[in-house]
Amino acid sequence: MDPLSITASAIAVATLASHICTAFGELRLLCNNLPGRLAAVNNEVADLEIVLYEIASLVEKRAALPDSKQSPLPHLLKQANKKLDELQVVVARLRASCRDARYPLLTANMLRKEQGPLRSLQEDIRSIKCSLNVLLGASNS
Repeated sequence: MDPLSITASAIAVATLASHICTAFGELRLLCNNLPGRLAAVNNEVADLEIVLYEIASLVEKRAALPDSKQSPLPHLLKQANKKLDELQVVVARLRASCRDARYPLLTANMLRKEQGPLRSLQEDIRSIKCSLNVLLGASNS
């Protein structure tokens, strides 16, 4: 993958993360009381967005990556995109549930059902973010 493609991919994934953060904000407005898990996932996504923009900036500044054929960066960007797509589906379901629910108990039940997938996605996003941070740190040293 050439540096321009990596930069474009990182920016595209960061934009997706930004859209998900916006969706979390809308979800917060719809449901007066969000569980802590949702806030934690939102924080992970916001942190990932920042790291992705840093990666894009670094790649753009350097215009070439050392060992670009061996770089884990394209794989990590694909993984981040996949996990954010999955999270976007979960958040959309929760938004629909909160918007359409007439009974708070139904919304609470839906939030409870999504706890497992949210926990898994949070761990996966944190892992990807940490790997990207390691790459950033290594490239800055």
